Amino acid sequence: MIDGKPSPNFFLVGAPKCGTTSMYHYLRLHPQIYFPFDDEDGRAKEPHYFCAELEIGAQDSIKDQAEYLALYRGSEHATWRGDASVLYLFSEQAPGRIRQFCPEARILIMLRPPIEQMRSRHAHCLLHRGARENIADFQEAIDAGDDRRNGRRIPPGTTLPKCLDYFSVARFAPQVERYFDTFGRAAVKVVLLEDMEATPEKVYREVIGFLGVDASFVPEFRVHNEAPARSPLERAIRRIYRSPGVKRAVQAVAPYRTRRRILTGIRALARGKSPRDEALRQRCRPDVERLSGLIGRDLSHWL
Repeated sequence: MIDGKPSPNFFLVGAPKCGTTSMYHYLRLHPQIYFPFDDEDGRAKEPHYFCAELEIGAQDSIKDQAEYLALYRGSEHATWRGDASVLYLFSEQAPGRIRQFCPEARILIMLRPPIEQMRSRHAHCLLHRGARENIADFQEAIDAGDDRRNGRRIPPGTTLPKCLDYFSVARFAPQVERYFDTFGRAAVKVVLLEDMEATPEKVYREVIGFLGVDASFVPEFRVHNEAPARSPLERAIRRIYRSPGVKRAVQAVAPYRTRRRILTGIRALARGKSPRDEALRQRCRPDVERLSGLIGRDLSHWL
């Protein structure tokens, strides 16, 4: 509570395009968990109040504390009141600001392979009304990172002037480490998208256990904000896979990692081979290996 008003104490901090929207919808339906919700205003889900240094435009953030706390009006009943701003993970200042605001906060982090995340986010930013990404080629957008860190090649009118350096946003190890250092590992839970896609109910129950709320409530597990298929071949395969019989059969014979490798191969086939893909994998390797040690998971299949 802030001045007697209900305030957030649970933060789903990112990363973007890592299943955060699905998790947000699963959790907000729980009777003991409250998340602001507005179909038309993304600022309710992602107010980005604690990351002022990212200079996110007013269209995609809330700057005023009174306006921010107003999102939680009427949530006194909730054990946990959530803020699902996915760029808090990237922000260097957000962990300290959140801890100062709510020392007992719980933190949820969601991650996926960095190259997948970069591709998905670049595709999203090409369509996002605020991002206004104007570099259509993925590799060119990655290469623009150095310029963008120095204030050059920023799309005119973007609301995300410091968040379009895709490689930096996907360097997860130092970001996760900041939250571990700020809150302690017991207050931070890391979820991998691959686990949520493979066993959504199991992962949901783990998060519910982390929050210590009633485990008897189980939502419908459907995917929210799924990235569009990127090629005619992928669209055709996705249509076939949506058939319940086909989906069950494939899941019975192919574990998640195998299915993920197949999807990655389909996307690579659609793109064509490029030595720049291998160079990007090698560029990601040190961070992935460091993250693997931090969270105690073998992430070699991410590369």
